[in-house]
Amino acid sequence: MIKKYTAIVVEDEYLPRMSLLQKLKDYHPEIQVLADCEDAETAIEMILKLRPEILFLDIQLSGQNSIWLLEQLQDTSVNPYIIFTTAYNEPEYLLKAIKLDAVAYLLKPVNIQELAQAVKKVEDKINHINVDTGHCTVSTFKTLNSILVLKQDEILYCEADGNYCQLYLENGTVEIIFERLGELEKRLLNTSIIRAGKSFLININYVYKIDNKHNICMLKSTKEKLYNIKLSPSGIEAIKHRID
Repeated sequence: MIKKYTAIVVEDEYLPRMSLLQKLKDYHPEIQVLADCEDAETAIEMILKLRPEILFLDIQLSGQNSIWLLEQLQDTSVNPYIIFTTAYNEPEYLLKAIKLDAVAYLLKPVNIQELAQAVKKVEDKINHINVDTGHCTVSTFKTLNSILVLKQDEILYCEADGNYCQLYLENGTVEIIFERLGELEKRLLNTSIIRAGKSFLININYVYKIDNKHNICMLKSTKEKLYNIKLSPSGIEAIKHRID
């Protein structure tokens, strides 16, 4: 059986949108297109509802643009891999794609071979070094001088630190890893670890108390150590939504 990867296509021009959809249908049966959208407003609604793994996104959308769309996703738990499409072969667009952590950047009309390379790249990232070991997922993380191997239930929470992340572990230690929070979120497939605002991933299994007045989430380790985390209101709501 072919493993399926879910996707949404966002393209404001009809013919390029239909062309890409047809190429995905003809050459990539493993890609299940959940929806195709012609504007950012419709796209954000569909992305939040359907939670695709991959987003094919026209970088020059009319009206609300692709940057606006990605900004709307920052405070949510939805973080698809981005494949940008564009009609312009200009360095400024490539730079935008790099800054927005795009996995690939495709010129329109989309070349079949380049599409295949982009799809393979995303599929490899989705399957990247997450190993199912019975009832627990093990992941690897690159630190300054070593490779860290952890079970996901050993992670209390993660905090963004520029291009790096700090992992707060259940044993009381803190590790700095060379990975951005968005990339880390995609790899932590355990459903107990969720995005809580722009800067945090929280393991909801360790949530002990929520202070609604001050927007503080308190975590408690098995060793009874407490961690008070100041979150945005949207981060608090994301946690409450999952534990209710």
